[in-house]
Amino acid sequence: MDDLGRPSPKAMALRRPSLQPRPQSQPSRWQKVASQPKRHVPVDLAWCDTGTLCSLGLRPTMLKKVLALYGTSLVITDAVAREIRSMASIPNVARNAENRLRCNSADVIVRKLDAGEIRELPLLATTETLEMLDRVLRQLDAIEQRQNTAAGRADDTVRSSQKHAGEAYSIVSAMRTVGHQRSTLLLTNDNGATLVAERNGIAWKHTGQLLAELGCQDPLLDAEFLNENFNQMTSKFATVPAELRPGSSDFFACRQKNGSCTLCDAAV
Repeated sequence: MDDLGRPSPKAMALRRPSLQPRPQSQPSRWQKVASQPKRHVPVDLAWCDTGTLCSLGLRPTMLKKVLALYGTSLVITDAVAREIRSMASIPNVARNAENRLRCNSADVIVRKLDAGEIRELPLLATTETLEMLDRVLRQLDAIEQRQNTAAGRADDTVRSSQKHAGEAYSIVSAMRTVGHQRSTLLLTNDNGATLVAERNGIAWKHTGQLLAELGCQDPLLDAEFLNENFNQMTSKFATVPAELRPGSSDFFACRQKNGSCTLCDAAV
């Protein structure tokens, strides 16, 4: 009786092999990041979100180098500026183990903002912009809900317009930059923001990639040193998702030799 449900060898021989090509496996998100050129490519506007900028603020020397590399192209939206100034306004007596590093970093960033070393570009509140913001916020919410469900966490009761304002404003600003036929980049460590950026055709980089750019720019910056800085800058907040996080100092090692880099130059 057990053999009745099994196809006979004769019947199996009559099956025609499938001539359809097998779909090519897509590279992982980490593979895509690792295969990107590390050399800095100038853009018109590089929109930095709150977490990424504050991660740089933890290491003022690294922040100074990134600002020198990007110049006036590194900008923030008014929503990001508000979030950073709000953190910096928390008095020392109210700073605790949970928020102290972030607040101290915000202090560093606010000094840069006040000195005009980081430009703030407000997002115009037009009907089109508000519709774009609403769409991006819903996309960010949907990603967070899926992640919470997968991890067995309860959804946050904080409204998305408060929680994701910096990321949403930055993404929409980048989208508008593209719409004006100008080159742009989103600087973010947030997993949801990277996914929404990809969905909307916006290139992005995280803190690790910014430090790798510095290593490519300055051969005196040791890969181990950059890796240590990256881990310290993203261990408490503005963490980079595991699937995008460099696994070793090799990621920060510049492959340049005699003025050329096989990885960077092959992508040009």
